[in-house]
Amino acid sequence: MKRYDIGIMFANDEEQDRPMDRDTWLRECFPEWGTYLNRQIEAEKVDKGKLVLWWFGACAFYIKTPGDANVLIDNYSGPSLYITYEGGGGPVRMNGAERQEWMRCNPHVIDPWAFTKVDVLLSTHLHNDHCDIYTIKPLIKNTKCLFVGAPASCKMFEMYGVPKDRILRMKPGDKHKIKDTIIKATKSTDFCALRGGEVRPGKTIDEVGLNYLIETPAGNIYHAGDSSYHDYYYRVGSENKVDMALINCGDSPPSFTDKMSFADAARVANQLRAKVLIPMHYDNWAIAEGDPAELEVIVKMKYPHLKTFIMKWGGRFEWPTDADKGRYIYPRQEERARPELSWEYGDKPRVKLVVE
Repeated sequence: MKRYDIGIMFANDEEQDRPMDRDTWLRECFPEWGTYLNRQIEAEKVDKGKLVLWWFGACAFYIKTPGDANVLIDNYSGPSLYITYEGGGGPVRMNGAERQEWMRCNPHVIDPWAFTKVDVLLSTHLHNDHCDIYTIKPLIKNTKCLFVGAPASCKMFEMYGVPKDRILRMKPGDKHKIKDTIIKATKSTDFCALRGGEVRPGKTIDEVGLNYLIETPAGNIYHAGDSSYHDYYYRVGSENKVDMALINCGDSPPSFTDKMSFADAARVANQLRAKVLIPMHYDNWAIAEGDPAELEVIVKMKYPHLKTFIMKWGGRFEWPTDADKGRYIYPRQEERARPELSWEYGDKPRVKLVVE
C-alpha cells in the first residue's frame, strides 16, 4: 500500500485529486487494521515461562509460545451480515423463525492473507464463523499449517480444498504435539450445532464438534467453542490443569439459546478450576450481543477466587503477566511523545510525517 503524508487526514492538495473508486476504497480501508496486527504477532518473541494470545473477536484467538508454536482457533474473516432463512440450521430450527439476520459487530482486525507462520488451525465445529472459507483458503496457500477438527469440520476442510495430508481428524481424548505445545481434544457440548440442519439425524456430538485444551510449558488454555453449559466441565477440571478458560457467552433472545449466559460461563470456568476467565462471542453477533460487565459482577459475587480478563478486539494477553489486570487497554503510546519536536510547543518541528 502507498505511504501517504499525514496530511491525508486533512485532505491536502495531493489527496484532493486522487482517483477513487469502490475497489480502491475496499483495498485501502479493509481489513480495518490492515496488516498491523499480523506483523506484530509475527515479530513477537515469547519469553520462557510465558504465553501470549491475541483476540480477533468472537471465538478467534491466536496463541504463541516460547517454542514458537503458532495456534489459530476459530478465526472468522467472513461477512458482516450473515442471513439465515427458513430451513436453515441452528437457532432458526430451534425457534422456528422464518428469517434471522446475524449482523456482525466486530471489525476485521486481522488480514487472513498475511498469515505466514500458523502451525495449526483448530475448528471447534462446522458453523461458518468457526470453520471459515475466508480463513482456510489463504492458510492453504500461504502457510504449511495443519487443519484440525471433528469429522464435520474436516469434511468442510476437504470441501474448501485442503489437501488430505494436511487434515487431522480428532475425537475426545486424542492428542497432537506441535513444537512445545500439545493439542488435546475434549468433548463439546455444542447442542446448537448438533441440532442444526447442516448434519444428518443420528450424528453424535463427537462427530460435529470438539473443545480443545492447549497445553504449553507456561500454562494451559481451554477453548469451549460454542458449547452450552453442562456439568461435564467438572470432570474436565478434575482431570486436567486449566489456567485460562475461553468461554462463549452473551444475551440469547428468549426464543432460543445460542450462547451461554454470563452466569453459566462463570459457572463453567469455576468447574474447570480455571485461574482466569476470558469471555468470548458476546461481541460479534448483534442478535446475541452482551455486556461483559455483567460477567465481572457475577464472578466477584460468587467466585472471588476466579479472575476475569475482558479483552478488546486485537488485544494482547500475556500469561501470567496480565492475570491480575482485569481489562485490556489499548496502548496510548505516550512513551513515543517527543516534546522537543512538538508543533505545539517544541523547538524543532518535523516538516513531514509518514504513516502506513
